[in-house]
Amino acid sequence: MELRVLGGVREIGGNRISLRSSSESIFLDYGKNFLREEEFFQRPFMSPSFSEDYLKTGLISSLELEGLRGVFISHAHQDHWGYLNLLPQGIEVYMGEATGKIIGANVELGYAEEVLHTIRTFRTGDTISFGDLSIIPIHVDHSVPGSYGFLIECNNIKLAYTGDLRMHGPRRDMTLDFIDKAASMGVDVLIMEATKVAPENDPETSIIRLLETRLFYRWGMEPPKRIKFELSNEEEVAERISSVFEGSDSLILLETSSSDADRIRSVFEAARKLSRVLVMDERIAFINEAMRGAGIDGLPGIGDYLLWRRKRRGEGEDKTISRERKGIKRFIERFEDLSGDEAIIQGERRSEVFKEPHNFLVLTSNATRFLYEIPMNVKANLEFILSRSESFSEESALSLDRLMNWLLLYGVRRYYRIHVSGHMMPEQIGEFVESVNPERIIPIHTEHPDLFDAFVPRRMRDRIILPEYGKLIKLS
Repeated sequence: MELRVLGGVREIGGNRISLRSSSESIFLDYGKNFLREEEFFQRPFMSPSFSEDYLKTGLISSLELEGLRGVFISHAHQDHWGYLNLLPQGIEVYMGEATGKIIGANVELGYAEEVLHTIRTFRTGDTISFGDLSIIPIHVDHSVPGSYGFLIECNNIKLAYTGDLRMHGPRRDMTLDFIDKAASMGVDVLIMEATKVAPENDPETSIIRLLETRLFYRWGMEPPKRIKFELSNEEEVAERISSVFEGSDSLILLETSSSDADRIRSVFEAARKLSRVLVMDERIAFINEAMRGAGIDGLPGIGDYLLWRRKRRGEGEDKTISRERKGIKRFIERFEDLSGDEAIIQGERRSEVFKEPHNFLVLTSNATRFLYEIPMNVKANLEFILSRSESFSEESALSLDRLMNWLLLYGVRRYYRIHVSGHMMPEQIGEFVESVNPERIIPIHTEHPDLFDAFVPRRMRDRIILPEYGKLIKLS
C-alpha cells in the first residue's frame, strides 16, 4: 500500500490523502485549499471556474485521479470535501448521513458547489470493501456533528486516519471509542490532525495586533479591545455567556459557524438563562434544521427562536422572493406556517429589535452582514461575542478587519472571544498517541509539523514521518 499527502502539508485544511493498493485507489477527504486558492484567485471577482484552472495552478493534479474509485469524507467542513465537484463522474463518495445533510444545506444556500457524484452514507462500525482495501468509519467528536475517523486494512497493513477530532468536547466518548478500536486493531500507521500545534506566539494574536494598530491610525481612536476566554469544554460556554452578560441592557450579538451544533446548543441555553429571545439568521436556521433532520439532538426547533431574514435588493417585491432557491423558500414557508409571520424579522421590523435590545440574543454566522443590515437612524446598543472554532487564516484576518470597522461605526469598544476549540489540544496528543501506539505517525493539518514531536513521548519520536507534498510514502 502506498500513501501520498496532497493537502494538509504545513497548512491547516485542504486535506487530500491518496491511498493506493495493488488493485485500488481511494482518497481520504478531498478538501478545498482556501489559502492556496487565494494565491491565484480572488472570489467572486476572479474565481476558478474550470478544471484546468485548478490543474495549471497545481491545486490538484490529474495524476492523483488515475484509477480513483472512491473518496471517504470525514466531516462537513469544506476544507475536507470542497473539491468533490472537480472529480470525474463515476467515483463513489462515502460520508456520514449528517455530513450529507449539512453539505446539501450549504449547496442549497449557494455557499458550495453541488456534488454530482453518487453519495453513499455510512454509520460507525460499517465495513466498506474496495478490492483488497477494507475501510471502517468510527465516529469522533469535532465542532461539526457527524464527524468520523477511519480504520483501514490492506494485506496486513493497518492504518488509522483521525480526520479532525478533539478529546474535550461534549462527545469525548466517541473519540475515546475511536482510540479503543484503533488500539485493539494494532495500528501500523497513524495519520493524525495536529491543528493546535504551534509556537506560543501564534499567528492569530500577531495578526490581531497588526489590525489594531491599523485601525488606530485609520480612525484616530482605540480599536475594540478583545477580551479572551479560552474555555476547556463546551459546557462552560453557556455559563460564561450568562455570567458576562447577566444584567446587560444591550443586544447580544454572537457569531459562530453555521454547522457548529454544540455551539448552537450552548447559545440556546445561554439565551434561556438570560431570559432573552433567541434570534437566528436564516443561514444558521436553515442548516440547524438540516442537522435536526439528521437526528442531532438538543437543537432549537421552529417556535424556539425568531428568524432574522437577510436583506435583499427590492425587499418586499415578489420578484425578489421568486429568485430565492427552492429549499430556502420552502423553509421560510414552513417557518411562517408554524410560527406566524410575526416571528420573521424583516423590513421595518428590524428596527423593533433595537427598541428593546435587552430582550434579544442574536445568533449569526456573519456578524458583519448583520451590522450592515441594521436600519439607518437606529441607535444600536449592542455587545459582540466572536465564538468561532475554525482556525485563523489570512482570509479570516481580512474579515475581522471589516468587522472591526463596523463595530467601531456602532460605538462598540470591546468584544469577547468566548470559545472552545474544535481540535485536539497539543497536551492531549501524547495521551492519544500512547494509547493507539502506532508504528509510524504522520502529522497533518498543521502549519508546524516540525513541532509535533514536542508533544509525543520521547521514546516514540523516531516514529514520526513529516510528510512532503505529493511525496510517496511506502507502507508495505
